[in-house]
Amino acid sequence: MMKIAIYIRNYSEEAAPFVCNVFDFLKKNDCELVLYEPFYEEWKQNWDSCYYKTFSCTNELISGEAVDYLFSIGGDGTFLDAANMVGDTEIPIIGINTGRIGFLASINRKNFNECIELLLRGEFEIEKRALLHVTCDSPEPLPSHFALNDVTIHPSVDGSINAITVWMDDKKINTYWADGLIVATPTGSTAYSLSCGGPILPPSADVVVITPIASHSLSVRPIVLPASANIRILVESRTRQFSLSVDSHKTLLPHRSNIIITKEKFHINSVRFFSADFFSVIREKLLWGIDKRNLSLTD
Repeated sequence: MMKIAIYIRNYSEEAAPFVCNVFDFLKKNDCELVLYEPFYEEWKQNWDSCYYKTFSCTNELISGEAVDYLFSIGGDGTFLDAANMVGDTEIPIIGINTGRIGFLASINRKNFNECIELLLRGEFEIEKRALLHVTCDSPEPLPSHFALNDVTIHPSVDGSINAITVWMDDKKINTYWADGLIVATPTGSTAYSLSCGGPILPPSADVVVITPIASHSLSVRPIVLPASANIRILVESRTRQFSLSVDSHKTLLPHRSNIIITKEKFHINSVRFFSADFFSVIREKLLWGIDKRNLSLTD
């Protein structure tokens, strides 16, 4: 029997009928379900009177008989939270998109049954997603020590300009006068970094990208660095503090804190089905090739 953990961050009436179909299909295929406890407490009052085992932390995913897969049902933000929940357990994550774009989700409402049948037959591959490891010399605790998408620096007050100096392996790269700075993994290259002009990187690329947010110097552009780089960032702010975001989990840090970013020692395992390669996902999500001249061409 396959044991599957279900992680849903926010209960949604609109998505509930589809979630019910997901549960029914998995149970009919002899899968044992373990639900994220905060979701289950809200769900059981509205839809399903069946009893389910629950989990609320990483240790409960691996205690006793560990789960085989974790299904993240929602958008990319839900997938990022699921990755934080899984941590270094190596439990593969399968994203089921009920949001909008959903770069991280390989399953949607239309292809769910087909993909689960592929999963049960073992017709998929595990994609290892690199992470950033984050530390800081400030006594303030960080919201997380690893990021699947990106580490982002913002002003603590709107309209405040930060001077952000970046070193790679003790060699100065630049001092950025900008509204902020993004350090992104290949996974995160299609998120905030992309909207700020950063390049698209395939998940297998062993690199990170530094992308300024609204740089006050037009000559400054994103730069790609090797994943093995030791990146040090010093932030100077007139407000004496700044905001640090680790995969959207934010905290305020004091002026002149040093942030160290390196490659994390473990990966997040993401399930990818052979019909959904990276470039087909990019074409679909970003509407590449929407040109009548392409209709006569074969892929």
